Amino acid sequence: MRTLLIRFGRGEYGRRLPSVGLTAGRMAGRAAMIAVIAAVAGCGTRAADVAVPSKPLHMRPAPGKAVKPSVRDLVISAYEGYWRATDEALTSRDPAKARAIMAVYMPRDALPAMVKGLRVLWRRNEVGYGSPVSHIMSVKFTGRATVAVRDCVDLSHTGLENPQTGQIVGGFGQSHEFLITTLARTQGRWLVTGAIPVVQECAY
Repeated sequence: MRTLLIRFGRGEYGRRLPSVGLTAGRMAGRAAMIAVIAAVAGCGTRAADVAVPSKPLHMRPAPGKAVKPSVRDLVISAYEGYWRATDEALTSRDPAKARAIMAVYMPRDALPAMVKGLRVLWRRNEVGYGSPVSHIMSVKFTGRATVAVRDCVDLSHTGLENPQTGQIVGGFGQSHEFLITTLARTQGRWLVTGAIPVVQECAY
């Protein structure tokens, strides 16, 4: 197993790994989509599936009663929200708006590098298209306030395009990209602290 480590918030990107299909420029296109501060230990093992199934009707809470989301639910919500927010940040074409959007999902010290990457794409007149489709395999807590989300994400229909010409200038990945994303709880909020694309088959 090989991984590509891209450090986020330290002004450093890893080397290109052709088999992953994600370059530093493409990562910046989703607000440094694959941004990494810390790797996850034991990334070769696959944890149990933690997708929350739909409850049978008789087990669902009665209408009107508030249901407190579990910690796992909050982590997944933050992870999926990060992907949506990166699209919004890229579309905004405004550094201040992009910072405000991503501040909800990323550490503050990582924002300058994210905005710097977006500025490059804005100068090229590139915007994002499509949306990734998550297939979360597991959520593994690595500490009291840290967690790793393992996702077999479909990136085959998402990438960058020139809105004037309609030309596709780059894709973000394939249909089965094994991605481990780390999150940390900071001031009551789960923030995406990094990610590692893993060169290993995944399935959904």
